[in-house]
Amino acid sequence: RWSRLLQICEDFIMSFFGDIFAGKAEQKAANYNAKIIEDNKKIKLGEAKQIMSVHNDFNLPRFDKTVEEIQGATTVNYASSGVALSGTVVEALYQNELELQTDRDVMTFNAENARDRSENEAIMMQAEADLQRFRGKVAKKRSYYNAASSLLGDAATIQGMG
Repeated sequence: RWSRLLQICEDFIMSFFGDIFAGKAEQKAANYNAKIIEDNKKIKLGEAKQIMSVHNDFNLPRFDKTVEEIQGATTVNYASSGVALSGTVVEALYQNELELQTDRDVMTFNAENARDRSENEAIMMQAEADLQRFRGKVAKKRSYYNAASSLLGDAATIQGMG
């Protein structure tokens, strides 16, 4: 009878502390995963910022310079060919400018769209990190409930032996 009681107590200690340590380990792992996700979120936000920086500081100025060169070369070609810069020629230059500005707007739209996608991914990453932390808290609480349940079950077993 004493050996059975001793075995029950030993099982209780292993089960009780095992449950608690397991819950704490799950929470620690969840917090670690959340930290990694948040680090990746920061990278995504940096990407979003870089997309617009490259667009505004490099792509647009280069595009604007190219537009000026195209329009200037077109004007010079018309002028050097002896065509008067009026009527159809002005309309052609105007149409060319409209197309180039449309291309510029499309470039800006695409850059903003890419930025928004990166920002949305960052938002989803934060939600996933928060979910990981929540799961860790739940695992820790569950381990306490399991430990308490184990305690109550073993206490009932011991009481039933008496």
